[in-house]
Amino acid sequence: MIDIVGLGKRVQIFIDEADNFDHRSLYLAILEKLRAEGAAGATVVRGVAGLGAHSEIHSAGLVDIVSPLPLVITWVDAPDRVARILPIICSMVPEGLITVEDINIAKYAHRDLPALRPSLLVGELMTTEVTAAHSDTPLPEVVNLLIGRDFRALPVVDAGEQVVGIITNGDLIERGRLPARIELLSAMDPASRDVAVRRTATISASEVMTPNPVLIGPEQPIEEAAEVMLSRRLKRLPVVDADHRLRGMISRVDLLRALGEAYPRPVQAEPSPTRADAVADIMNRQPPVVREDALLAEVLDVVVSTRLNRAVVVDAEGRVLGVVSDADVLRRLDPHFRSGVIGALMNRGEVIPEAAGQATAREVMISPAITVTADVPVSEAARLIVAQRHKMLPVVDEGRRLLGIVDRAHLLRAAGRADSGQRA
Repeated sequence: MIDIVGLGKRVQIFIDEADNFDHRSLYLAILEKLRAEGAAGATVVRGVAGLGAHSEIHSAGLVDIVSPLPLVITWVDAPDRVARILPIICSMVPEGLITVEDINIAKYAHRDLPALRPSLLVGELMTTEVTAAHSDTPLPEVVNLLIGRDFRALPVVDAGEQVVGIITNGDLIERGRLPARIELLSAMDPASRDVAVRRTATISASEVMTPNPVLIGPEQPIEEAAEVMLSRRLKRLPVVDADHRLRGMISRVDLLRALGEAYPRPVQAEPSPTRADAVADIMNRQPPVVREDALLAEVLDVVVSTRLNRAVVVDAEGRVLGVVSDADVLRRLDPHFRSGVIGALMNRGEVIPEAAGQATAREVMISPAITVTADVPVSEAARLIVAQRHKMLPVVDEGRRLLGIVDRAHLLRAAGRADSGQRA
């Protein structure tokens, strides 16, 4: 009987060998994009004949030797990675057919990340589709570029696409005079958000950016990027060429994706013992926590006291019910309560309206919470935190009682320690 490793996705892309993208063959462009985005692998097969959408038969016969032949690109990968990369690939194929199907993976000799870490370069993991502002971009436009995105920092480039600065959440608050962080602005309705940022219309990106940001090159090893992020407490680094022109961005999520992306493994019959690279070894055992019946004022006190702006919601027995963030609080409140709550979230001393203050943690939390147990490997926690786009995961015992939390910084530090041990 074949030992099934897990479920995967098979993507097949049917194109023509004459198809081009950005002045080069489309199939090569697709392979390059898959490689740049960290795909497991793909194969291109050239057909001897084919019938496409235009009802024309293309064959490899002598008469039709100059006729372009059909190509099939087969890409097999983990479901999470396919979901992330497939929209990019679809945008590259103006004419053709793309299919996706579930498959069982019988065997996959996936890379062992600790062994290969020194050979991985920033350019192999960086995000190449980068959103950037220009020095003269008005601040409201900068905000719009960040609203609803997974990132909270924006590189600033000059007319020659050279990186001259970076704009972070802190920059927007301190120098841009925004009333709230991007997460909170995202939770507001568009009309209220427009009012909140309207007064910044005369401010440009160059006035609020942090100049001379930390940069990294695509040929640098990823452990160097991780070390810089940890030592400087940065979440994203612009990737530039020798002339400081923007080529991509590398983030903690990109590094964690390299650590955690792999084919899902079947559940073992017996629980695996806690290992040296398990969540138990890196988790925070004093997590921010509130009871489900905690009123809004208490919830906010706990949420704003943490660097993650989040807290775990538990019941009377300590079982995890959900997670609450500052944006969750704001999103679920009536609009006329929001100004006071925003002030409280931004530590400005505003008083929460009494009616709003009667809300409880249970009413504003996101539930159910995605959790992990303490014996889960670090790589699996990294895969889960990237796939779910969460900043943290509660760690629970068999009864879902809270033991701690693990976040992106914990996982990145663990990867850095593993790399140090590898080099020692």
